[in-house]
Amino acid sequence: MKCPSCEKEMENGFVQTGQRISWVKKKHKVSLIPQEGEVLLGNNVFSGLAFEAYICKSCKKIVLDYDGADYHEG
Repeated sequence: MKCPSCEKEMENGFVQTGQRISWVKKKHKVSLIPQEGEVLLGNNVFSGLAFEAYICKSCKKIVLDYDGADYHEG
């Protein structure tokens, strides 16, 4: 995959997290329920989460697909 910023080739891998991961507009204290406009990308207390992703080490960008994850739009 080509980087959307610099168009260099990106490396395939995974983004992993321990329990849950969300996209938020502003950093805040983590809660169990997403706030309005946030996207809960995944939630698994027991085994953690892993998303297939591509990294560009030149411009420090990561692209991931969260298809099939829990989705909440407030």
